[in-house]
Amino acid sequence: MRATARFAAFASLSLFAGLAACNAPDAPPAPALPSAASTYTLSTADAAFLQQVDAMDLTQISIANLAATHSNSDVVKAFAATVVSDHTTNRKAVAKIATDAHLTVMDKLNAGDEAHVATFGHLYGTSFDRVFLSEIKSVQTPALTSALTTATQSGGTADIKTLAGDTTKMLQDHTTRAGDLSGAKTIKGHHHHFGRH
Repeated sequence: MRATARFAAFASLSLFAGLAACNAPDAPPAPALPSAASTYTLSTADAAFLQQVDAMDLTQISIANLAATHSNSDVVKAFAATVVSDHTTNRKAVAKIATDAHLTVMDKLNAGDEAHVATFGHLYGTSFDRVFLSEIKSVQTPALTSALTTATQSGGTADIKTLAGDTTKMLQDHTTRAGDLSGAKTIKGHHHHFGRH
């Protein structure tokens, strides 16, 4: 009987100690959830929008990069460098959203965009400048404008809406600046030159 009593007393003490440990005020907090908790799934429309913006960014970067060797105008070259920088920043925003949604973005142009960029490779001097500035002014097609408006107003995530708004502002700024340069005497006052300068 004594052995039984001792066992019962030990069991009671063990249970009490366990309960006390559970109620201890300095118990460590539960570990944070893994970073995957911050990821999300994009809708088909948002994923398509990301792809559309990324393709546009990559195309504009590829065209603007040609200005360094195809333009004779320091002003156009400086503007082209800004275009490259702005679209590169935009691509980083696209990549961030895509990564959070477990998607990947393109790292090269598709065949159609590559062929479009190639048409600029044969132009030099003021010929390049004129076509390049015209390209900048025509980037925001009705289809892209519609996609940007839709994403800004009803994108599935705050990041998508922010990207759409920032992209719209960037393109509007580029369009305005390209228009100003197109009317400048340094561009307007020259004839087409297709030879290498």
